Amino acid sequence: MTNPTNIQTQPNPADRGKELAEIFQDDDRKYSTMRAMSFIALIAAIVFGGLGMTDKDSDAKYFTTVFLVAAFAPKAVQKFAERM
Repeated sequence: MTNPTNIQTQPNPADRGKELAEIFQDDDRKYSTMRAMSFIALIAAIVFGGLGMTDKDSDAKYFTTVFLVAAFAPKAVQKFAERM
C-alpha cells in the first residue's frame, strides 16, 4: 500500500530555465533588455579577459575594461535617471 501524500512529482519540462530567466526580470516581472545587455557585456568581458591573460602583447585589457564599463554603467545610469 502506498501513501499518496508521500508521492514525489516530476518537474514539468516547460518550467525548466525559469529560474535563470528570472534574473532578467525587473521588479514588476517584465523582462529587461538592459539586464540582458549587461549580462552579455559581462560574458564578453570575461572572454576578452581570458584572451588577454594568454597573450601579453594583446590589447584585450582595453576591451575587457570597455565591456566591464558597458556591463555595469548603463544600469547605474538608468537607476539614477529613474529617480529624477
